[in-house]
Amino acid sequence: MMKGHVVPLLMLLISGKDFVIGQSSEFLTCPDECEDLNDCNDCCTLDLSPLTFLEIDRYCGHPGTGQIRYSNPSSSSPKFGLEWPGRCLTAVPANICDFPTIQYINFSNNNISEIPNLSCLKQLVYLKFSFNQIQVLNRGIFGSLDKLRVLDLSGNKIHTIETGVFHTGLNGIKFVYLDNNRLTESDLWVLNITHRFCYFGATNNQITRFTNKANFKMDFDKQYGPGFYDLSNNKMVLFDTAPLETIGRPFLRVLSKLFKWGFDLRYNPWRCDCRMHPLLSTLDNFRLLIPRDYLDVTCSSPLHLKGMIATSVNLSDFVCNVTDSCPPGCLCQKQPEAKRMLIDCQNAGLSKMPKHLPFHKNLFLNFQNNFIDILPELPYMDRIGHLDISNNNLTTIEPKVFTSAVNKLKYLNLANNRLKYLPESIQKLLRTEIDLSNNMLICSCESLWLKDWFESKPHIINRSNITCSTANGDQRKTIDNLQPDVLNCRGSNSVTISTVLGLFSILVILLIIGIIYFRFEIMVSYHIFILPKLKLKWMPEVHDDEQKQHDIFVLVNDEHAPDRLWVIENLIPYFDRNFIKSYISFRDGIIGEVTSDANLTNIHNSRTVAAVISKSLLEDPLKVFELNEAYCHKLKQGKGHLVLIKREECYSSLEKGHISAMLRLKQVIDASDVRMREKLERYLITSDKRLDGNY
Repeated sequence: MMKGHVVPLLMLLISGKDFVIGQSSEFLTCPDECEDLNDCNDCCTLDLSPLTFLEIDRYCGHPGTGQIRYSNPSSSSPKFGLEWPGRCLTAVPANICDFPTIQYINFSNNNISEIPNLSCLKQLVYLKFSFNQIQVLNRGIFGSLDKLRVLDLSGNKIHTIETGVFHTGLNGIKFVYLDNNRLTESDLWVLNITHRFCYFGATNNQITRFTNKANFKMDFDKQYGPGFYDLSNNKMVLFDTAPLETIGRPFLRVLSKLFKWGFDLRYNPWRCDCRMHPLLSTLDNFRLLIPRDYLDVTCSSPLHLKGMIATSVNLSDFVCNVTDSCPPGCLCQKQPEAKRMLIDCQNAGLSKMPKHLPFHKNLFLNFQNNFIDILPELPYMDRIGHLDISNNNLTTIEPKVFTSAVNKLKYLNLANNRLKYLPESIQKLLRTEIDLSNNMLICSCESLWLKDWFESKPHIINRSNITCSTANGDQRKTIDNLQPDVLNCRGSNSVTISTVLGLFSILVILLIIGIIYFRFEIMVSYHIFILPKLKLKWMPEVHDDEQKQHDIFVLVNDEHAPDRLWVIENLIPYFDRNFIKSYISFRDGIIGEVTSDANLTNIHNSRTVAAVISKSLLEDPLKVFELNEAYCHKLKQGKGHLVLIKREECYSSLEKGHISAMLRLKQVIDASDVRMREKLERYLITSDKRLDGNY
């Protein structure tokens, strides 16, 4: 697409329409009313004739001093122009600030390697340094240049633009040319321009990503731009909306402020995956209102989308294949249009369900045609929306499997397995579509509940293929036709037995109530005090020699400044001083990775997890999930230590569970305790030994 419609000022300078000679007493003339509005609302004209042009005593073949010469000091306050292109200059004249009324500078096609601080030139309107040897733009070089309209730095070797080079004081800027340089990133400062501008271009660079190093925050009560932002012909592959989300939320509201802007992102090697979905799904409803061909970026990958226009691709095709925590032989795919994570493990040769899966709030699991024989209680069961485990060797379903899946699970396929009995907890799946066909269910007095359940459950499919056989196998009946008299189920009339059973039932109920009420305290006590001793007694030969990447993982709310500061001041110096290998996500995380997935991986790769307990951490669902995962891995499975460091009182912020039970049982270290580090040492095992040397 030609850029002529967005660069009228320079094109008009060349053509002469707005570049007039001898018609004005001012270099820059802007009428009070503009009748001939163009794309960037700029009908100002430039006239070089009022300017007094300076000379420099250096040019090709003449070394000179590189100073500006002015031989006619008669004028009291002349307006200067400085045009010295292609003269082999290696530096900007050192005495340039002696001429503060310079309005026009053209130093193109020289050998200048650095732009000095030009904030002294407060009258500067036009600045051109194209085709020089500039590599770095230093902070402050354009300070106080509120009249600068045109800045041309194209054709240099610029690879670094320091934060603050472009600032809100440049409120007259209309054109910025950074094309044909060596930039690798584009900061979102341009979105902070609060006046209409014409063109901000960085084409033909090596830009791979957006950044927001200036920490720009959008004020939704302000008007921004509009203008044209050209990033075509770069090396951008992944469209990450995270930098855009840092300037304001929700993302749709940010886009609404940029609706009148122009963006050219074409001719980049875009990977059309899930990271592009947020933008395109938002623009999908406005596609007819935005007939701009620069939105039609072309996909370079994946292979099946190569060459296609991104806006013409079905939104369901913007997916990402996930490898972290994905079981061998399986396809794990994030599908934002369906709002789910697909885990496709059919025909993967699995003999058991995987213990861990990539994190997502809605898991779509396909485990058809494997050799799985047990469906255990899974840590991710409450996040499964679809579970197909048909055509396996399933014989056992643990009783509590469906307890946590009551509200989430929408589809359950257990067909073509070897199930003889079903856990009664399956009755809790009131809104789940269930297929139990072609199993080996046993008809017994204990399974009579199936008939009542079938009658009250309309979402059971393939009912005619759901049958059970008597214990001796001589009859097969559909569950709908199951009757007590056929199974010889008789009740006892013994008063004594009934009384004894009644009293026993009451005691059992009271015991169960006590166990249920204090269930988490009981489990925590078992995992902390009993389980380690049992492992030591019955499995003395098993020693935790597994090589761990970290001695300790610090679980902290990265977004909460007081928590981060406490870790920086109290834990990090202690770890460094004692050569403890620690992992702290806000310090050690890798830019671009999914933080929650990385945290789960590093929890498993650490000997000890130290959780800094605060109200902010307990109010963050994702952090609570990581904390529960640490409890499960370190205490419940006996694979390390979990230490709770209580930074502030926050019991009311936490739902009842294992962590709240640890707090009630005082299994915590108070952050204000002067012996806090000494107590922490008891749980720390480095790669060689305990800190006290008694491992």
